[in-house]
Amino acid sequence: MTPRKPLDTDASHFRCVLRFTAPFHDVDMLGHVNSVAYVRWAESARAAYQIDVLKEDVDGPRGFVVGRVALSYFQPLRFRDPVSVGIRVARIGAKSFDFAYLMWRDGDGAVAAAGETAMIAYNAVEGHSIPVPDAWRDAVAEFETIPPET
Repeated sequence: MTPRKPLDTDASHFRCVLRFTAPFHDVDMLGHVNSVAYVRWAESARAAYQIDVLKEDVDGPRGFVVGRVALSYFQPLRFRDPVSVGIRVARIGAKSFDFAYLMWRDGDGAVAAAGETAMIAYNAVEGHSIPVPDAWRDAVAEFETIPPET
């Protein structure tokens, strides 16, 4: 079995960060944020990155689709906890790239979850994968402080 690379749990590596308070509707019967909420938070972070960094509309003719989701949970978050969700591009390939995520509690910086999604560049009009646009590569190179793997 191939060893997995360690997840990035250093908040300083993430320049694109969403900040909010954990809402009640994300809390389950055990009193902590349910695991599916973290996936939704990652989705919101992706949309912010797509708009703010890649300069693409979320409903535009080109974008990306999820090929794989992997999240690891370290400690629970609870209702009204101040939350930060960081996102960065960790790898860029020919037609796909990976987003890395870090989710932590503001104040004490406790890491709640970390993970990655594999994204496939996609032509939404024609319904097929496309090469990662050069404009995205350039935007990532300009924005990120840690160069993505290739």
